[in-house]
Amino acid sequence: MNVCLIRPPRCLDNESVVVDNSPALGLAFIAGALKHAGHTITVIDAIGENPIQISPIGDLPLDITVKVPLERLSVNGLSAMEIAERIPQSTEVIGISAMFSNNWLFDRYLIDFLGERFPHAIVIAGGESITAMAEIAIRQTTRLAVCVLGEGEETIVELLANLVNKKDLANVSGIAYRCHETGQAVFTTRRTRLKNVDEIPLPAWEYFPVDKYQKYEVKWGITKQKSLPLLATRGCPYSCTFCSSPQMWGTRYYMREPMHIIQEMEHLMATYGITNFDFYDLTAILKKSWIIEFTNEIIQRKLDITWELPVGTRSEVIDDQVAHNLYLSGCRQVTYAPETGSNKMLKLIKKKVKISNMLQSMRYSYKEKMFINLNMIIGLPDETHADLWHTIWFLLRTSWIGVHGIALAIFQPYPGSALFSRLVQEKKIDLSNDDFFLSLVFMDSYGKGKYYNTSISPRWYQVYDILTVLVFYGSNFLFHPIRFYKLIRNLVTYKYENRMERNLAAYLKKYRVVRQKGLAPQA
Repeated sequence: MNVCLIRPPRCLDNESVVVDNSPALGLAFIAGALKHAGHTITVIDAIGENPIQISPIGDLPLDITVKVPLERLSVNGLSAMEIAERIPQSTEVIGISAMFSNNWLFDRYLIDFLGERFPHAIVIAGGESITAMAEIAIRQTTRLAVCVLGEGEETIVELLANLVNKKDLANVSGIAYRCHETGQAVFTTRRTRLKNVDEIPLPAWEYFPVDKYQKYEVKWGITKQKSLPLLATRGCPYSCTFCSSPQMWGTRYYMREPMHIIQEMEHLMATYGITNFDFYDLTAILKKSWIIEFTNEIIQRKLDITWELPVGTRSEVIDDQVAHNLYLSGCRQVTYAPETGSNKMLKLIKKKVKISNMLQSMRYSYKEKMFINLNMIIGLPDETHADLWHTIWFLLRTSWIGVHGIALAIFQPYPGSALFSRLVQEKKIDLSNDDFFLSLVFMDSYGKGKYYNTSISPRWYQVYDILTVLVFYGSNFLFHPIRFYKLIRNLVTYKYENRMERNLAAYLKKYRVVRQKGLAPQA
C-alpha cells in the first residue's frame, strides 16, 4: 500500500520556556517496519522539515469555558496546508503520530483536515497519546478510522495486511477502530509485547530530513556533534503513578544485545556521519553486566563517538566502575530522574528511588567529569510545603556535589497514568470540553499552567518555581564560580553544557522570531 506517515507540527504557547524538538524516533521505527513489509512510504516530519517556522495557529475549533490568551498559540513547523500539499495523491493510508497530549487539539484538527482533503485515504493514528485516549480520539474526530495502541511495529503491518485483503479489523490485535454503524470506538484484544527486540527492523531514517536535523540541531542532547537517537531497551519495569508508560508498554522490560546496538551505531556513522547518539530509553541502565558489556565493546572497537542519556535514568547501577566505563566509552551527559527530594512523595508516586544511593551515584558520575542533569517535578497531588522544602534541600545537595542543570516541570497529568485516572475520578479533570487539553499547552509557561494540588495555592507554586531554580543555580554558581563564566561563554559560542543553557538559547531565539512576527503581546 501507499502509506504517508506524518509527524504533526507542535502547538505551543509563544511564552513557553521549553522549546526542545527531537527526531521522530518512534515514527522512524514504524517506517522501518513498513519498509520491511514491502509498502511504499512517504514521511512528512512537519517539525524536522522546518523547526524554526512559527505561524499563527489560525481558527482552531475549540470547546472551552476558561479565559486564556488564545492569540498566544502558534504552530511550530509546517502548517496543515503545507503538509497536505506534500502528501502524494496516490496515498491510500495516512498515518499520524500522536505522541503528546498537549498537542492533541492540533492533532485532532489535522486528522480531520487531511481526512477531508484525501477522502479516499484511510486515516490512522498511533503513539503514546492515542494509546491512552483512543476512545476520546475517535469520539472527537470524524475522519480517524483506526488507533494503533502500544508498540506499533507488528500492529501496523498486520493492520495494513487486513486492509489490503479487506478482512475484518476485529481480527487485528492492539487497535481501536471506528464502528461504521455507531461511530463509537471498538477495542480489539491487547497485543502481546514484542520480546525479541533485536528482530525489530531498524528505524528507516532515509525517509526523514536527517540533514535538517543536523542543520537546525533537532535533538534532545546538548552536544554540537551530528546526532541521532537510539533505543537500547523497550519498556520500563516500574509503575510510577505520573507516567503513562505502563499503559503504553506494560511493565515488561527487554534489552537489546549490545552488539546489535553497536552495529546500528556503526551503520548510522557510515551512512549519515553521526558521531553522537542520544539514548531515548525510559530506563536505559538497569543491569550492570549489560552496561559493562556494552561499554567494553565500544572501548575495544575504539569507536570515535560520544553518547548521552538525556531522557532520564535510574541510579542503582551507576557505581564507580560503571561511571568510569561510561566515560571511557564516550558518554558525556547523564540525566537522573529523581522527580522529588521528598521520601514521602517518592513512595506515593511509586518511584522506588533511594535518595542517598542516587546522591552517591551522582558523585561517581561527577568524578568522571560527565555533565549531570536532573529531571524534577513540583505540583504533584498530596505534596506539602514540607515536601517542597525537602526537594529544595535535595537540590542544594546535588548542586554541592556538582550537578550541572535541572529540568523543572510543573506536574501535569498524562492520560493513561494512574494519577490521571485518579484526578478524573475525583472530578478534578473534566473531559466534557477542551479545557484540560488546552491547559496542557500552557504547562511550560510560567504562571499559566494548571495546578492539581489543593493544599498549596497556585501563587505559592509560582513562588516555589522561581525559588527552586534560584536556589539551585545560585548555589551552583557559588559552589562552582567558573560555571557563570561558562554560561556566558556557551551562550555566545552555542556550545551548551546542560539543558538550561540549551533551553535558554532556544527560548531567546524563538522569542525573537515571535516578536518579529507580532505573534505575542509586546512588552
